[in-house]
Amino acid sequence: MTTINLKSKVSLKKDTAHDYIYETFDEKPIKLVSGKKYCINSLTDHAPITRPELLRQIAEEAFRTVNFDDIDFIVGEEDRGGYLCAILSMQFNKPFTLTKWNPAGFEGEIHVDFKNAYTDGKLYLNGLSANLKRAIIVDDIIDTGGTIIAMVKLLRSAGVEVVDIFAVAEKSDYRGKERIAKETGIMPKVLVSFISNGKKSKVTSRIKLN
Repeated sequence: MTTINLKSKVSLKKDTAHDYIYETFDEKPIKLVSGKKYCINSLTDHAPITRPELLRQIAEEAFRTVNFDDIDFIVGEEDRGGYLCAILSMQFNKPFTLTKWNPAGFEGEIHVDFKNAYTDGKLYLNGLSANLKRAIIVDDIIDTGGTIIAMVKLLRSAGVEVVDIFAVAEKSDYRGKERIAKETGIMPKVLVSFISNGKKSKVTSRIKLN
């Protein structure tokens, strides 16, 4: 597995005409949300509508990027990463649970404070049991990394080992991946990096799986 730096002469877009992951995050509109630049894309916002080919490619590359045999369950966040967790749960026959923004009030529910690029509050989690010891966190896009850092803290407080963190994309100009690594000791695995400091997004690197 290697990372291609798109500042080089390699033209990833030309070589992989059907790279749906690349196409989802390159040259997409940027708008301001809570004073932060936000990339409108088909994976997160379904604008344009999400294609099954994109989801298949994500599942295929997740298989080659992360060892799902090494975990007991998958954890995501309901607002954006929930359907990715469901897809990977079916693909790899692993149970999943989601952190949520509102409490359900069930016995055993745990929570943690969080703050991301656009909002803050609490994340609540249910479904943990004694046989669930090792987890992977799955998300769509890493911004500042605040939500994922909170999820790691939440799981660790319950005695769960976070084995890996997998995200489809990262906003490299926010440096959230590096912040997560610094604060949790885990470097997230991401498939594509892009910047969002202009009127449109620009892919800067893309994992190429051999």
